Amino acid sequence: MLELLPLVVLLLFGLWLSIIDIRSHRLPNKVVAAMTLVSISIQALIALTQSQLDRLIAALTTALVTTLVYLLLYICSRGSMGMGDVKFAFPLGLAIGWYNPEQWLPAIFITFCLAGLVALTEIALKRTSSKSALALGPYMFIASGFVCLISN
Repeated sequence: MLELLPLVVLLLFGLWLSIIDIRSHRLPNKVVAAMTLVSISIQALIALTQSQLDRLIAALTTALVTTLVYLLLYICSRGSMGMGDVKFAFPLGLAIGWYNPEQWLPAIFITFCLAGLVALTEIALKRTSSKSALALGPYMFIASGFVCLISN
């Protein structure tokens, strides 16, 4: 049962942050930090009680690499992407790294495919324009949740 706790944290906080991002185009630092602290605490507890330190190290490494990729994308986007997305990448990377560390790059790919598909659909339906802002957090959450769920 402990095995599912990191997934529960991902689902609860991810859904909460996605709703906030859709409404305000913001991912509040306090909520992202809380998600990160709860995720690390739960994963450390499981790792220490079940002798799975290698799994915790994989999760932390995946979180770091995922965050660095989003930071690079943030820099390259010249303001099109928010720093909240970069920060949100860390707790999402923790979950991906806990369940399937090899899926961090596909999760990023799925994120941008989903966001692009929705954006193109919205533009085609004339509900938005190519200049409109798009909340990336929900797509990051969906992609991360998907790669975690398929590995369980």
